[in-house]
Amino acid sequence: LISEMFSVTGRCGPRVRRSAMAVASSSSRQSLIRARTLEGPERKVCAFGTKCYRRNPEHLRDEVHPADDDYMYFCRRAGCQPTFVSIRKLFEWCDSSCSGKITMDELEVVWDEIKRLGHDVPELTEGLWNKMDEDGNGHINFSEFAEFTTMVKVNLPLGLDDLIHSNAEAALRCGVFDCPCRLFHTRRPRCRYGEGCYQANPTHRDQFCHPTDDDWNASVCTSQDENMCFCGHKKKLHASAAMGAGSVQYPAHWTEVTGDQEFLHLVPVPTDTFQKLLHATYSDVTTRDRARHSGGWMVPRDFTMVRAFRNENSKLFRKYVIRKAELQEEKRLVDGHPAEARDDLEFRIHDDMQTTQVWEAFDADKLDRNINEWYLFHGTSAAAAKNICQSDFKMRLAGSSTGTLYGRGTYLAESITKADEYAKDENGTCTVLLCRVLGGRVLYTDERTPDAAALTAQCVEGPYDCILGDRVKVSGTYREIIVFDTENLYPEYILEYKRGELFKSPSHP
Repeated sequence: LISEMFSVTGRCGPRVRRSAMAVASSSSRQSLIRARTLEGPERKVCAFGTKCYRRNPEHLRDEVHPADDDYMYFCRRAGCQPTFVSIRKLFEWCDSSCSGKITMDELEVVWDEIKRLGHDVPELTEGLWNKMDEDGNGHINFSEFAEFTTMVKVNLPLGLDDLIHSNAEAALRCGVFDCPCRLFHTRRPRCRYGEGCYQANPTHRDQFCHPTDDDWNASVCTSQDENMCFCGHKKKLHASAAMGAGSVQYPAHWTEVTGDQEFLHLVPVPTDTFQKLLHATYSDVTTRDRARHSGGWMVPRDFTMVRAFRNENSKLFRKYVIRKAELQEEKRLVDGHPAEARDDLEFRIHDDMQTTQVWEAFDADKLDRNINEWYLFHGTSAAAAKNICQSDFKMRLAGSSTGTLYGRGTYLAESITKADEYAKDENGTCTVLLCRVLGGRVLYTDERTPDAAALTAQCVEGPYDCILGDRVKVSGTYREIIVFDTENLYPEYILEYKRGELFKSPSHP
């Protein structure tokens, strides 16, 4: 199916060609997907699909089924159309390159299936694509895909139980498209006395079905089967019924969580901890960016907190949590299957981010260093900060205020002084965002004049998740982190502060 991506026309207009870099990266990731459940020979696609009742180990070993991790892989190998049991499986079929993101061209491959599974699904046009691509970075990730399929009522569960383990304990609904089952119940054996049964005790009635029960016709067994639902489908074909805001857990200290309903609140929080963070990440080094954005090289002697707000946004945080779970799963795959993981998929740990070290020293939220999860600053204006907290970063606008030394992405810093270079002074008050960031696979560069296009391509099309530009090593200034996908960012806090007295620092040219 990868070969189909190279055709150049389609009803949606020009198709996007995948570069050699993207194809090389995809083959490596496909090897990892292949390795996730397999160590042995090729498996056949079971011809019975969701209707298969066989559970003997030999059959499950030799043949692949719709809920298996490697089901899409072997459907592609066999050239057969899969049966979809979750929205995630539908996305995986689009994502033939296993990159975690799809182009408009790839989405077109499954659009007819989305129309069949959903309600009143329109034709795929460029205008609709732009609405689905909420952050404007030119591709759709799983979260954006799930938002759309939920909106058009695709009648499948999300299928995230293996990533977000709290979902595995929730009520399970059947993933077979035309099955009305919305809650897994272990299939009960038939009472051998049938209509002649006179037992009335509740225990017997709970353990066995009778001719007047709904599951009598579905049950043909005489012993209880824990892995089969009364609807006639295996437990493995069931997944959490949680959707939307209810599909992930939120931080325990959030105060405005409203159950399964989407929520968006800016909650005032004390400034003491943030004042310590500004002090600990302060530097008197100045750069050309300060001269360009602030009109001079002079550096504030300090920064004083004015107000702080926590952004409690269910939709944006859900996107972040899902991406974090995906990276954690990829890290486990890389660690568990080193032979299949090429060098470019290695997670090189960068656990020396100053902002993160200081934050964790306050006994604050613990981050996952194994996937390079950090707290970092992003300088902006007050209005832009509120817009970002409400509707996310917009990659189509990236670089419009900060420059594009490393490409058109979102620029973040570990030092408040560096982030302040991009903050707008509004009546004596400036604003930065403190963001959770998933660095994932970090592309490090210490080049004085980096090739922005090549670096960007390695993140957008290749295996990397962000760029770490080391200007400390190059010119003794700062490190910057550039992210190209908004699901790797969560704007958690708005910090409003005042600049101290300006002075000519030793770094002034």
